Amino acid sequence: MLTGPTGLHHQDQKLLYKDKERDSKAFLDTAGVKDKSKLVLIEDAISQEKRLLEMRKNAKLEKASKSISEISLEVDRLGNQVSTFESIITKGGKVAEKDVLNLIEQLMNQLLKLDGIMADGDVKLQRKMQVRRVQKYVETLDMLKIKNAMPSTNGAQSETQNRHKHSVRKQEQQSRQRLAPIQEQQSSNSVSHLPIHQQYQHKHQHQQASGPVVVTTKWETFDSSPATLPVTSTSTSSSAANNSAPPKFPWEFFD
Repeated sequence: MLTGPTGLHHQDQKLLYKDKERDSKAFLDTAGVKDKSKLVLIEDAISQEKRLLEMRKNAKLEKASKSISEISLEVDRLGNQVSTFESIITKGGKVAEKDVLNLIEQLMNQLLKLDGIMADGDVKLQRKMQVRRVQKYVETLDMLKIKNAMPSTNGAQSETQNRHKHSVRKQEQQSRQRLAPIQEQQSSNSVSHLPIHQQYQHKHQHQQASGPVVVTTKWETFDSSPATLPVTSTSTSSSAANNSAPPKFPWEFFD
């Protein structure tokens, strides 16, 4: 009621009645004020200072909240670019390194702006949340930058796999070639202790199982002229034949 005539803010007013300070928010009748009572109104410097400080604090918080909102919108825009780069690089594509570095620099600038904002209460929580977002985007870009700098390894991996398969097959063939003589020797050793007719049967069965066998005969050639036999051998054989004849006995017959 006295703000208009006096020009003082109601929070800066100090009322005195009967030399005692009265609460400006209290009712007059409760304070004992009657008609034609004398009231003294003075300016309360302390209350005015408190009010000014509170106003400055509120204005500062409002400004900080507005700045954080603007930074949040900018971080959203930069975050979309981070997602685009991540999708391209993850699928094996390439992105210009300068574009990645430029995006990191823009995010760092937003982080510096957030560090320069001093706030309390809910505004402080908003600021902290935006700082975490920016840090996460920067870490993602650092990983993408390393992956983007690596050469494509799809062809090299397929070639390495083919070489590995070829090496494994070659080793298997060598192992089979090494085991074949050993198995054959073991088979012969297991048959050697059998009787002769069983060995023959086993050998015959093995030949039938292994398939047709081609037999080649090597004939030895002799000279066409008959060999001259020594005379001594002929006479010796004749005498031996004569000597081998049965003896004759002189039998006498009687009438």
